[in-house]
Amino acid sequence: MRSYAILTPPGGPLPDHRSTLVIADRFSWLAFLFPWLWLFWHKLWLAGIVALLVQIGSGFLMQIPGFAPAGLLIGLAVSLLAGLESRNYYSNALGRRGWTVEAIVFAQDRQTAEEIYFSSLPQPEKQPMPLSSDWAPQGKQPSDGWRGQAPGLFDYGVR
Repeated sequence: MRSYAILTPPGGPLPDHRSTLVIADRFSWLAFLFPWLWLFWHKLWLAGIVALLVQIGSGFLMQIPGFAPAGLLIGLAVSLLAGLESRNYYSNALGRRGWTVEAIVFAQDRQTAEEIYFSSLPQPEKQPMPLSSDWAPQGKQPSDGWRGQAPGLFDYGVR
């Protein structure tokens, strides 16, 4: 089972919940392969700059004879840290921007997590459809209309 964080935007979700985010707590391959690009894409500027500088530093460190393994391990550590913690860091950053963590749901997949969360929300009360007699203005009689032949293929009884 995987945990999913359900976040709603500042000011509350839209009535149809299109603005509600469901973020899975799992490993991110894109953040592992391209850590600073993933962080910049999600507007995590400070972490993206730090990841970029550390990866550039590890690249320079790999050019120095004898320090290549250390540079490789530092670059791999940044990538691994980004892959493991990027989604958690993203949800925390959204929380600092005013988003609210509504629930943590444990489910097999995202669709099941959405079904669990949205089924627990209060349902809007059902209102009956108005009667067709309520639509017509009261007190007026329908006009006689055109007394000739109906203009279409069928006669609708207007005479």
